[in-house]
Amino acid sequence: MKGYENKKIKAYADEMPAELRRVIDALNSDIGLATFFVLFKYGEMSFSQIMNELEIPPHHSSKLTYHIKKLQKSALVKNEYVKKENADGYSFYDITEFGEGIINNLMNAIRVPQSSNLSMHTLGEKITFSQIEITPLKSEGSDCNFAVKGVFVS
Repeated sequence: MKGYENKKIKAYADEMPAELRRVIDALNSDIGLATFFVLFKYGEMSFSQIMNELEIPPHHSSKLTYHIKKLQKSALVKNEYVKKENADGYSFYDITEFGEGIINNLMNAIRVPQSSNLSMHTLGEKITFSQIEITPLKSEGSDCNFAVKGVFVS
């Protein structure tokens, strides 16, 4: 379906701000996503440190360059030129404040609350639970299983 487009699809897609479209594009590859996450995890790194951490062979360095540029254009990663003691290079990459916000919000979106109140609407009928408890169970593969206990209030 790649390449298929109509006016309605374009109109809906254009509703997403350009900044978020660039973020999605930059993170839409394993190299881009891994680079972003390694910087989030370890902080400031040089190009060669990123290559070593991701085990990218020297003859594929242009792939990393390409993805870092996409991450920079999306404002997820910044490049600073600084001479540091005990460091060979001058150029270091790091996640931006915007990038930290994006990854933190994404991580928070997948966290399951340990307990909360839950209102569930079904076929025009409101069912309210109180003292709901959701406990994550072991997950296998991409399946996520939860134990849910609650008291029906009405």
